[in-house]
Amino acid sequence: MHRYFESRLQRALAMYALVPLFVLTLIGTLLMLASWRYSVVGVNDEVREQAAEKLAAVGDDFSRNAADSAQFLAAARDLTEWEDGDKRAEAFARLYGDVGHTGADFYVVDKAGEIIIGSRRKLPADLTGVEEDWGIWQRLRREPFAVCEEFLSMEAGQDLLCGRAIVVDGEAVGYLLYDVPGTYLSSLTGDGKVALLFTDSLATVRLSQGGEKMLANRKVLADFAEADHELIHHGKDFYYVASTAVPFGGTEYRLYAISPVTDLLVRYIIGGVAILLAVLLMIPLIMRSIRRESKLTAQAVDNLTTIAELRELESQFNPHFLFNTLENIKFMVRLDPAAATEMIMALSALLRYSIAGDGRQVALQEDVKYLHSYMKIQQYRFGSRLDFTADIDESALGRQVPKLLFQPLLENAIKYGEDEYGKLKILFQAKIREDCLNVLVKDEGRGIAAEKLQELRALLASSANHSSHRGLFNVQRRLQLLYGESYGLQIGCPLDGGTEIRLSIPLQKKEQKDA
Repeated sequence: MHRYFESRLQRALAMYALVPLFVLTLIGTLLMLASWRYSVVGVNDEVREQAAEKLAAVGDDFSRNAADSAQFLAAARDLTEWEDGDKRAEAFARLYGDVGHTGADFYVVDKAGEIIIGSRRKLPADLTGVEEDWGIWQRLRREPFAVCEEFLSMEAGQDLLCGRAIVVDGEAVGYLLYDVPGTYLSSLTGDGKVALLFTDSLATVRLSQGGEKMLANRKVLADFAEADHELIHHGKDFYYVASTAVPFGGTEYRLYAISPVTDLLVRYIIGGVAILLAVLLMIPLIMRSIRRESKLTAQAVDNLTTIAELRELESQFNPHFLFNTLENIKFMVRLDPAAATEMIMALSALLRYSIAGDGRQVALQEDVKYLHSYMKIQQYRFGSRLDFTADIDESALGRQVPKLLFQPLLENAIKYGEDEYGKLKILFQAKIREDCLNVLVKDEGRGIAAEKLQELRALLASSANHSSHRGLFNVQRRLQLLYGESYGLQIGCPLDGGTEIRLSIPLQKKEQKDA
């Protein structure tokens, strides 16, 4: 029962102690996941979406302005008209309004490539001549009514060329070009905390903001080009990569957002290892505390159970003795009223002693006084036929013993101690041997019949009493509850006659008597 209760208590304590620990671990893990979601995924998505929106808006603005301004310039029918003062001022005002604060340059050229109006006097050095049959010129001649866009490789980066043919009567008479600097376009992609790569359909980088490590010959490395919302290991570092399609000037480009997460992962690993170590260290401590507390609690429950059983056993002494003594007094009232009076006074002293609440254990000398009072009552009953001797070491008188323990032993001696002449000779002996108080109750009667002796020994070996014999069993049970199963009564009938009952009580200090 003790082991079952202790194991149940350990499981309950383990559940209540370890579940919060695992809940805290789970909360820590969820917090790290939330941190990842917010500081990496969330920031990456926000920067990428804002950059994609700005780039798409710039492309749309320049495409729309190129179409409108080309129609405006075609109204003159002859581009040389825009060289006149008023016309020229009107055209400049219109075109400067198109480029606004972007820092872009504009050029109006004839079919031979001569600049008629321009924010600069010469076309960009990297722009091939109009007569060349490739690049943006080829596309403008092939699609005169469409806006064409092309990134131009410049020394400072990738500039965006946005142009449209100026068509008069169905024929291209010239071209309008906007040269949007790559520095301006790159400034739209953020502050550099998240690397951004703007690529065409061939994974060629047209705009780059802090992503040079992910490039090879202006191409996005394969690991990054194929990733979308993935964690990439490149070299010694880790990156979180996400991409989105961006419609730009009628062509679809792709914008990659690349977040370096090596330092963050290191912090997560350190935090995770710290949590794991804390859990691994705390679990043994918690389990050790649980085992200790469950053991103490089980012991406390056992102690309470023991105390309850002891009180029940002690309560059985008083009625049992009282009934026997009253039965004796009943006869003495008729035979010797004076002796009956003395017996009543002795009984009164015994009852006061038995109900005194001064502890479950008392000094041996106190209990011996009780025994003398008890034997005085028996002396009135048996007269000269009763010979009682108490042999007690002086050193044993101050030792603590269970209260009311020895009276049932004397009662048993009186019950079985008459010899063939009806006389009772009883010895009560208490000696200290090997840190124990050894007690002997001996009579010189005819002894106990073998069958009865065997029955008594079987009763004493049992943990429950289902018979009518209470005195000796109660003494045995009290000794075992107080001192352990190894202590108890030894009852025997020597060959020379009589009955002997022996018991040992371990010595205790006075302050331990109510433990």
